[in-house]
Formats: sequence, C-alpha cells, structure tokens
Amino acid sequence: MKRIVAVLDFLKFPVNDKIEFYKYVAVQMANTVLFPALDVPLATITKAIDDLEAAAIAAGDGSHSAIAIRNDKELIADNVFRQVLLYVNKVANGNGTIITQSGFNQSKEPTPIVKAEIAANDGPHSGSVMVAYRFVQGAASYKIMYRKVSTTGQVNEWIEADISTVTTCLIQNLIPGQMYEFKVASISSAGTTDFCQPISKIVI
Repeated sequence: MKRIVAVLDFLKFPVNDKIEFYKYVAVQMANTVLFPALDVPLATITKAIDDLEAAAIAAGDGSHSAIAIRNDKELIADNVFRQVLLYVNKVANGNGTIITQSGFNQSKEPTPIVKAEIAANDGPHSGSVMVAYRFVQGAASYKIMYRKVSTTGQVNEWIEADISTVTTCLIQNLIPGQMYEFKVASISSAGTTDFCQPISKIVI
C-alpha cells in the first residue's frame, strides 16, 4: 500500500496564498508538541515568511528589481518549507493525523482496485454467451477467460476470450449443452487484478 506523506502542493500556490499557507504551517508547528526538535529553527521559518511578505508588498509597484527580489525571497522560503516538510514526514512516518496537525496537506490513499463482478447470459444465437461485468473505476480494459467444465472431474485449461475496453464480451463457437466457466480481471495502470470468482453456465 502506498504510504501517506505530506506533499509539496504549496509550491504551486500564488505568492500571496503561499505566504498565508506558510504562516499557518508555522503556527501549527509552534503550537504542537509533536515536533519538539525542528530541523529548521522556528526563527528561520518566521524570518523566511516575513522577508517574503515584505518583498511581495514591495513588488506591488511592478518594478523589475522589486519583483526579482520577491522571486529570490520566494525561493528561499520554498526551500525552508521543503526542509520542514521532510522533517514532518520523518516524524509522521506515514501517520496522516500527524501530517494534518503540521498544517501540510497529505497525499491521498490510493483507491483499491475492485475485482469485476461477472454475469453470463445466453447469446444472440446457439453456441454463444454474452458475458457482462461491472465497470471498475480506473480500469482501462478487462481480460475475459473461459473453460469447459468436465463432468468427469477433468480440469480444462482456461482460454482467453478477449481483452476488451467495454463491459460486455460475446463469446461464440461454444458447444451447445456443454457447461462452461467464465471469469474476468480488470487491467489498469496499477496492473491486473486477480480474476473474479468464476461463474458457470450451460450453453444453449
């Protein structure tokens, strides 16, 4: 499972929003006992914020030199808070509650890929079966397989029917009166899930 961490989303904030965010984090860091030994002293954090805020105000006149100074102060503050974030992640060790109390935003837990559910219905003509399966969030395609069920207990090999981007698959040229099993797995950028529990059907 992916580990929860504090994230660097603040680097994309506009300068004024970034200043307010940095102030909030500084207050959170100062008012909790969870972070007793900061790698970056609070005085350094506060100075970086104050310098950035003063430079942002000065750059309001639009002069090139003032904007250049603001950009330099922004870079310094960004680097300070990168270090603070690394410290928070070290202390939190994947604990989302601690990350939240630091003031930083946290990465989202990945949504588990759910196995597709499957149904097998009579196809449009004899010897065909329409296999349908539930849409799975994040799936790019689905792998459908089938095999004959032997009445003597013999295990037949699974046959790949199709890799489909839609949630139905028509399987043809099956033997009428023969029982078959069908199963499906979803495929996403994270890989291929386990196959669902097979279902069986007698082909008409």
